[in-house]
Amino acid sequence: MNSRKSIFNFPVHLQHFNNIGFTTGQEQPVKDALADDPLMKQILDATSAIALLAIKKSLANTPLTEVDRRIYYDAIEAKCRADFGYYDVENAARKEQEAAKPNLGFTVQNATVTVATDSVKLAVLTDSAGETKDVCLSRAVPILDSTQKPSGWYRQPVSRVDSINGNNRLYPRNVYQPALDQLKATGFPYAGEHPHPRSYKGADGRVLFDSSVPNQAVVFRDASIDENGVVWAEYKPLTTDMGKQVQAMLDAGLPIGFSNRMSGDIVTAKVQGKNVGVAKRLNLYTWDVVLNPAEPEAFTAPESLTDAAVSVILDSISKEEPNVNFLTMSLSQLKAWKAANPGHADMALCDQAIELKEKAENATAMTDELEKLRREKAEREQREEAERKKQAAQQALADAVSALPYDQKVKDGLIQKGAVITDAAEVDSFVQRERAFVDSLVIGKRLSALGVPQAGRATVIDPEVQVGAEGQPWKPIVDNLQAAMDDVIRSKTGAIPDPELRKANRAIMDRALKQMERENNQEFKKYMQSLTDSAEAINNGAIMDSAVSTTGDFAQAAIISNALMMQSWQDLNFLQLVMAEGFAGTTYKIPVEILSTDLYSQDDLIVGELDGIPTEGATTSLLEFGAEWIKRGTVVTKEAMVEMQSGPFRYDVLARNLANLPMRFQRYLDQRFSLEMLHVADEYQAKVVTNEAVAATEIEAANGSNVPAGSNAAFVVKLLCGQTAGAYNQKLVPTIVLPRIRQSIDAAGQRQYTIANNIVAKKGATTLTRGTWDPVTGQIKNGDYAVDFEKGKVYFTAASGVDGTNRPTISYSYATNISFFDLAVPNGVEPSKYFNRLLERFDYEKAYMGSAPRYVTPDFAIGSLNAMVNLKISELFYKWASPEGTRLLQGRMWFAERNGLNLGEINAPWAAGDSRILLGKINATRFGVGSPMQIEGPEPYYDANGKLTSAKQYYATEQISIATPLVTDKNGIVYNPPYRTIKFV
Repeated sequence: MNSRKSIFNFPVHLQHFNNIGFTTGQEQPVKDALADDPLMKQILDATSAIALLAIKKSLANTPLTEVDRRIYYDAIEAKCRADFGYYDVENAARKEQEAAKPNLGFTVQNATVTVATDSVKLAVLTDSAGETKDVCLSRAVPILDSTQKPSGWYRQPVSRVDSINGNNRLYPRNVYQPALDQLKATGFPYAGEHPHPRSYKGADGRVLFDSSVPNQAVVFRDASIDENGVVWAEYKPLTTDMGKQVQAMLDAGLPIGFSNRMSGDIVTAKVQGKNVGVAKRLNLYTWDVVLNPAEPEAFTAPESLTDAAVSVILDSISKEEPNVNFLTMSLSQLKAWKAANPGHADMALCDQAIELKEKAENATAMTDELEKLRREKAEREQREEAERKKQAAQQALADAVSALPYDQKVKDGLIQKGAVITDAAEVDSFVQRERAFVDSLVIGKRLSALGVPQAGRATVIDPEVQVGAEGQPWKPIVDNLQAAMDDVIRSKTGAIPDPELRKANRAIMDRALKQMERENNQEFKKYMQSLTDSAEAINNGAIMDSAVSTTGDFAQAAIISNALMMQSWQDLNFLQLVMAEGFAGTTYKIPVEILSTDLYSQDDLIVGELDGIPTEGATTSLLEFGAEWIKRGTVVTKEAMVEMQSGPFRYDVLARNLANLPMRFQRYLDQRFSLEMLHVADEYQAKVVTNEAVAATEIEAANGSNVPAGSNAAFVVKLLCGQTAGAYNQKLVPTIVLPRIRQSIDAAGQRQYTIANNIVAKKGATTLTRGTWDPVTGQIKNGDYAVDFEKGKVYFTAASGVDGTNRPTISYSYATNISFFDLAVPNGVEPSKYFNRLLERFDYEKAYMGSAPRYVTPDFAIGSLNAMVNLKISELFYKWASPEGTRLLQGRMWFAERNGLNLGEINAPWAAGDSRILLGKINATRFGVGSPMQIEGPEPYYDANGKLTSAKQYYATEQISIATPLVTDKNGIVYNPPYRTIKFV
């Protein structure tokens, strides 16, 4: 029976299939609609009940809604009933397996191809894309481990050399062997797929393959050619949907076929009276899987040739004229060949290649010209927009100045001074500053006219910085001190502040401080009172006494504290990504829901008139996170104190002494924010490994590994992270989860500390001390061993006693909430086109995070400067990038937006380095502020020998808490994880 036609007569409820295009009464449109669904197409194409059962089993581990899963189950049952006469696919598969009999050769039973273990059959089949492929069919041989149990690896013939296959092709051993050696040398970089990927020619004429991630089925680790010419390969099914189908076939004892994925040159030669295609050169990439081949009669035993016969064939084709590949030649080479070979039989092909090359060069020139015009247009539009904004700003300035109660000369002066304003948003602050300045001059003149002496009155340090309308007399001092610290930082680092970032961060800080004021936070009240007290010594923007009192203390400590806090907060890279709020007390309390049932289940809420109403619970609890005091000190010398006391307020001297403090606080907070987000991403569904015994294949001497010269590491261990010993794949190593201390409050109100995701290494019964790893110098600091968390490696010192014989056991956790992306650009592929996949990966990851069971759509993706370069060189980036930044987040670090995902880059150290990109939800992490920053001191300062010096120490302190509250169910399962990472390999 034809399975494709019988599917339309299913006695099922066809309305279930409406959402995938299944309609009744029109056969051909239904067929096309079903073919668009890969899972439904597998069901339609299945030729055995065993294959249907394999698909059904794979559905159990496929992320689907219950409605969609039921649709596919109904389709499988209908297919089984229509084609095999059973309502139960499990029963049909069992009957089919019982009917299969052991055989010694090649047979066909129930449309399923079977062969004996030592039988090798070859054929040529045509796939759905119309491409022919050589197929080698045989039964797999399980590979046993040292305990004589199946290891998960299989050994099976995948091809045959020195024989003529069903496609009249011959692959000589001395042609196939070099190609195989090259594939082994590259470590089998390509997985086997099903179906065979479509081939196409790249721009340079080379053959490429359109691989698909969902079709990846098996991974190879070794291959060889035996004395009979059979090519044996060792492989293991992957855990993908297609890999699970391969495993189901193997578990059922059924054979599968393999097809060479390769390119090369084929030359026709006369062999035993017939034309045979003989391979002269091969490029071997991998072998692809063929499941349930629909043409079993096409498989035959290969026609073997003797070594002498193969030698004669090779001698005959070696004398032929070598092929000329015009597509790989440059335009100048093509023209030179044409001039040197007049009247050649391939001249028409050469002319076509010249025409193609000339068109390509013209297209490139046209593209460059269009890009130039596009840039010129963008620059012109930017200039026009800037001019329009400036005109609007000047008009707003003129309107504001005209309303002032001054004579026309003063107004004209204000208009002239404000000629540099280019944004209407700046007009209001400009007018307020200038009005205060003019008013102060008028008051001074009136006081002089009244006979009030002006001697001894403080002068205005910066007449453009005046007291605002909010009654904050200390604000001009803070502004001046911040400006001085900016100058110091700029002279040291050359960094130019980001005004948009500062604008956004200051708004966040203002909201947090106002919340503390609303909640009557005692620390905030004392802080604001101290600011007010300090302001009494300020007159018209100048401090009447010196910055340092005669006792050596800071006379305006509260004002200096405010400036330090503003300076450290306003340049934070991650502040816009967290929710900043105030709290009071020793703990930061956050309300979190604990759900009794799955919030996103497919429940039916329709209840009958007399039926009971189902209930569920959502308990709101307060999670308490321990508050921390961050502290940093600075030393002020006696000489600096004397300079500052010569007042009235020496900004530059004070700034030079204090500028490092806000820089240090800002760097620390940014690192803490990013580390918290990475912690949460890695901890979600992390896998715990207990006492992993390090195998000999996973440990090597450090001098044989890639460690910096002068390293104190003696041996390096590669953690398996779920892989099998002896089959370590460096490209698939996830991140090791960083241990951290979690704080909680027990029922008695006592603070408890637990270590999450701890790492423990033992040599025998001795627990070794974990230190820190410095990847730059290759040093293990303060311990017997250290962990490179991103690369999944552990480094041991010689003093630890670990070596190739005395191997350790290690307990750790590794992350699973990671998506891998290979940075290696395939040969023949343009990097700009290849890295389009990275840009598209953001779309896939955003959809994955926003789908069941996560339901959290990320707002941002951020990485280091080096990591984001891979994105910026992609061809599609310029099409999708927003040149003026993003709508949601402000600052230069946010450089583009793609489909609602803000893309950012940071130029600061963070735990992920250049190897990962973080995707996340804004405000998922909380930043609690228990008290504003305060400067305290002075304290005596002692030198390295413990002797007292004339300098004084000052400390800046701030109470904070950084935490990510997660919604959990009654079993502790996390709902809606807000972060995920893409790791480069």
